[in-house]
Formats: sequence, structure tokens, C-alpha cells
Amino acid sequence: MRAAPDPLRPVRVEKRAVIRFLRGAGPMTKAYLRIKLRICPLLRAEAYFPDRGEFVDLGCGNGLFPAILKLGAPDRRILGLDLDERKIASARKALAGVPGLDFRAGDAAAFDFPPADVYSLVDVLYLLSFDTQDAVLAKCRDALRPGGRLIIKEMDTRPGWKYLWNFIQETIAVKIVGLTLGRRFYFRGRRDTLSRLRSLGLEASAVRLDRGYAYPHILYLAGKDGIK
Repeated sequence: MRAAPDPLRPVRVEKRAVIRFLRGAGPMTKAYLRIKLRICPLLRAEAYFPDRGEFVDLGCGNGLFPAILKLGAPDRRILGLDLDERKIASARKALAGVPGLDFRAGDAAAFDFPPADVYSLVDVLYLLSFDTQDAVLAKCRDALRPGGRLIIKEMDTRPGWKYLWNFIQETIAVKIVGLTLGRRFYFRGRRDTLSRLRSLGLEASAVRLDRGYAYPHILYLAGKDGIK
């Protein structure tokens, strides 16, 4: 099963606008955010999200992707959740006073998911065991309002050389440097991920976002009432 070709939706948010928006972040956080924007197609991913509604971003980290979502469409109301209390504190500091943005510390596996129009997970699932992944995805499905969407940005396992490069980088970032909480990796390939989403009663498709990147970025779009 092949991913759909990238339809090249126009990028609506500029990198410099994101950096300005996060001007309240500390210098180390700013340095990390600049690197993240360079190696990850977050700006391209934003274009696949609805322009309004209530969003829950699971594993929001320092608030980078919620900030991008807010810049892309101001009518979005976004709740960011992350297990790391330090990152939540950083997100609150960097984005203090922005209406429609809220951040909470908590474990997605134990969090009481509120009803929402969109649930998103950006490079989160690979740090959760396969059973926990399935449980979290089922909770997202159950919390989606009619017409809601589940959007997942992850790493594919193909092509092999990109997957290997990503695995090495993640090993350094997670297990040596400690940039992200986690002990093991649980990567799923495109076919397996789509099968899991469909087994939950969701219509699902995949869009490759790795063009021009050394990492196998991929976006999954899922919903109970079809995908537009």
C-alpha cells in the first residue's frame, strides 16, 4: 500500500513568524525550535489541518506545533498536553497571553480526553508501546466530534536509509542527550499504521512529507466520517 503523493498544499506560515511568535522562549529552547523547523516539515503539515475548531495536541512539547497551528489560522482553539512538566512550563512562558492556547502537563495514556474537532500527535507514538499506541488512538477516536479528524505526524520505516538515519538520531536525542522522555522506540510502518487506524473504524490515508528531508516524515489523516 503506497502513500498518496504529496499534493503540495501551500505552506501558510513562515519560519521567521514562528520564531517571533515564540520570542518569550529561553535561548536553549529557541535553538532547539530552530533546529526542529529545519529538519521537520511542521509548516507543511499545518496546511492539512482545518482552519477552525477545538484542537488537542498530544505530546506538544515546548509548544512549537500549537504555535504553528495558531499562526496558520487564528480561530483554532488549541490545548497542548505533554508528559514533561518542564516543557509545559516553557510553552506557557513562550506563549503567555495568546488567546485560544492552553497547556497542561499530563500522561496521554491516563488523560481524560475532552471532546474535540481535531486530535493531533506529532512524533509521539514511537515513544509509546504498541498496546499503549492502540489505546491512545482509540481514546482519540472516541473523543472526536462528528466530522472530527485525527492527524498523526510520524516517521515511516521506508526508505530504509532514512529510517536508519532517523533511528540513530533518535537514539542520540532520547537515550543520550535526553531531549525527549522515553526508553524504547516503537516505530510502525505505513501499512501497519493505516491498518491499525482502519481497524478502529476510521477512514485513513497517508501523505509523504519527506521530500527534501533526510528523515522519512509521513502524515496520517483519519476520521470517522471520511477525509476531506
